[in-house]
Amino acid sequence: MNISPVLSQLGFSKNETDVFLALLELGAASTQEIAKKAGIKRTTTYSILDSLLQRGFAAKAKIDGKMKFKAEPPEKLLLTISNLHNQITKLMPELMAIYNSKQTKPKIVFFEGKGAIQNVYEDTLRERPSEILEWNTDRFFKDFPKEFDYIQRRVQLKIRAKRMAPNNSIWHKKHKLLDKIELSETVIVSHERFSPEIEVNIYNNKVAFINYVEKMSVIIESPSIAKAMRQAYELSWIGAKSIEVK
Repeated sequence: MNISPVLSQLGFSKNETDVFLALLELGAASTQEIAKKAGIKRTTTYSILDSLLQRGFAAKAKIDGKMKFKAEPPEKLLLTISNLHNQITKLMPELMAIYNSKQTKPKIVFFEGKGAIQNVYEDTLRERPSEILEWNTDRFFKDFPKEFDYIQRRVQLKIRAKRMAPNNSIWHKKHKLLDKIELSETVIVSHERFSPEIEVNIYNNKVAFINYVEKMSVIIESPSIAKAMRQAYELSWIGAKSIEVK
């Protein structure tokens, strides 16, 4: 593997990369030795060494009365990435607040092709809502490989679900019986009244339309649209409960 492009992603300039690699190879060495090994002017090497010292990638010490420099262990690179990851994680709520504050229009993401439908389900897991409101279709079971195991993954994340599905469906025959295990409440209505070939998921500030027929899906991110769809779902839930098929 070419090391230079990887180090450049950590903020190393070409000269810094050359000096750092020279330090790794030489061990404790003088500025003159490092400059010769790296193929860089001695005056330039001083400033580069100072930069590496400040960033914690190099160290210096007097050996036999002479100033020597050496590289810190390469594991320091991993520690730097880990620390940066932790800092970004802590900043994420603030960054997301800034990101969302200027969004006055709905954000619409369109997926098409083989992975279109799975992208939506993965997004519901990433979002980790407390509950997902679902209008369900049996196409979920026909089109998805068993190894995807979406419901089990949702349960592991402690995400609850309200599910509405037609009678004689797999949701009716199997999964309604598993409501408690699957952290769900499922309402079944007659197939004549409700037999969709698409699925709709409402979660957090998002509404997802999953089109199994045309192998495409759309996620709309908008607090106002999600609120309206959530109200529509709750009204349909009340109506469905009044005509529920047991």
